[in-house]
Amino acid sequence: MFKLRTLPLAALLLSGIVVACDDDDPIAPVPEQFVAALSGANEVPAVTSAASGSATFTAVGDTALTYTITANNITGVTMGHIHAAAAGVNGGVVAWLLPPNGTAAQPASGALNGQIATGRINASWIRGLSGAAPITLDSLKSLMRLGRVYVNIHTSTNGGGEIRGQIVPN
Repeated sequence: MFKLRTLPLAALLLSGIVVACDDDDPIAPVPEQFVAALSGANEVPAVTSAASGSATFTAVGDTALTYTITANNITGVTMGHIHAAAAGVNGGVVAWLLPPNGTAAQPASGALNGQIATGRINASWIRGLSGAAPITLDSLKSLMRLGRVYVNIHTSTNGGGEIRGQIVPN
């Protein structure tokens, strides 16, 4: 008699588990993220600098990438870009990061510590390589997945770049 009473209860509990695991329930995808560790040693040629930093990029669906760049002990920042090239090789500018409008900034006085840039890269911000047609946002993300692009922060002291780091998946 005891078994007959527990059987309907067990069936009811199992049906709740099946409903809770229904494949039709939407599960939000985890946004794709990329990072870069910035240092003077990564510059080509290497730069002796007390500055260091990091960059974080997050895909916003198929329409954009958001980014945040932080730095420590950097002075005279004029601009920052994403360049297309493998580690140890210099490449052309693909997208402006700092300032986001694509014009060189007046260098800030004194050392900067903390967030130096934040923004959103839309398809219209991406340039072509060496005068070619602009690449797509999907192409930029593909290059990031392969570690074939880097962040470069330029200063008044090091016009070619003071800190640099390859962008890789996080």
